[in-house]
Amino acid sequence: MEKQIKKTNMGTNRIVILCTVFLLLAVSCKNKAINTKQPQMSLSQVEISQIKQHMDYQKRIESDEIEQDNPYKMTEQDLILASKIVLEGLKSQGFIKISEEAFNQKLKEVFGIEKLKSVHNKIHAKENYISILDKEDQFQFKKILEDEFGNSSLMPILFLMRKDHIITEAETLKNIIQINSDKTYKITIQPHIIHRNKYLFNNDKASLAWLLNNEQYFLIKLLDDFGYDKEPKINKMVLDSIYKKNLNYSPLSGQRIANLFFVKDLNNKLEIRKGLLKYVEANTSSTDNRFIYALGSFISTLYYGDGNKIFDEDPSKKFTAVEKAEIVANIANIENPAIEKYKSLESSDVWNLPGSSLYNLSVSHPEVIIIIEQHNYFGLPKMKAIIAKLQEEAPPTGADPE
Repeated sequence: MEKQIKKTNMGTNRIVILCTVFLLLAVSCKNKAINTKQPQMSLSQVEISQIKQHMDYQKRIESDEIEQDNPYKMTEQDLILASKIVLEGLKSQGFIKISEEAFNQKLKEVFGIEKLKSVHNKIHAKENYISILDKEDQFQFKKILEDEFGNSSLMPILFLMRKDHIITEAETLKNIIQINSDKTYKITIQPHIIHRNKYLFNNDKASLAWLLNNEQYFLIKLLDDFGYDKEPKINKMVLDSIYKKNLNYSPLSGQRIANLFFVKDLNNKLEIRKGLLKYVEANTSSTDNRFIYALGSFISTLYYGDGNKIFDEDPSKKFTAVEKAEIVANIANIENPAIEKYKSLESSDVWNLPGSSLYNLSVSHPEVIIIIEQHNYFGLPKMKAIIAKLQEEAPPTGADPE
């Protein structure tokens, strides 16, 4: 089976369309597989015999160019054998297999999978693996499960192997192992598989650097699809890239980054990515308020509607009144302290808006303040003081509002 990467047909207004550029970059950088030396033959003779048998089976896999009289469809056993091979290849590249407890913690932290359930993506959990579907293909979940191992154009994007504790893709055996006549073998692993595993499960910083340079598409999916916002370097790369690309549409389109911060999960509940907000808070300065101002523009769209057709789904209709108030509170929690800290005559060319987004909204929608207070400031310790200071932004009595 040739490795397939499904390209999803999306509207021009979707954030994910911006990943296409990075996909092309990633593909161009996956140029040479790494042949791993095997000083000690770790696969047993039984496993080698099984691998050789399935390699023969896989010769009967059909493709667009080749039809078979007795075609073979890959099964779970093909995936299990491939995983064993990949694990051995990874070990020869310095990968350390982590414990069951550590693996389950990574599933939760990176992919949002806990107790074999996910609020982000449709998954298929079995004894040996968890397959994750592309976010855009979830409506075809049942159809994909009928042909899970790459025999159609629809397939899971990732396989998390529950016993080998690695992440991999559906792969034909001939592409990853060569078995010699004396039953010795040579394993060939694609670089992106090595670096995904070493970064995600071994916290290898060199592998993170490789992914940032060569596979930004995958890192964008970690953040956009799974909500993985724990790594500042990934947050920076994704926010900088998406913000810059969206500005090509219009100055207001920078607010589309809000799609990364505030999402609905599979249960239609609001999810706020606090790691991204902390990144913006830590990286705002007297000369850089791009992301805070973009989120401030999103507040306006959240309440007055998406007249500029920036979003696929109008945020004013997407979120409930309480969810809107929680979003506003989380933005104000970083915006208002930053205004107080950085806005001055010297920074007026950057910090040039007359008031905070929360104050401007509260004038026309005072109910948002009531909702925030009723919900105990949504657990944000700064919000009580921020609201108390709002009147300081109000113009003096009798002043010309213009």
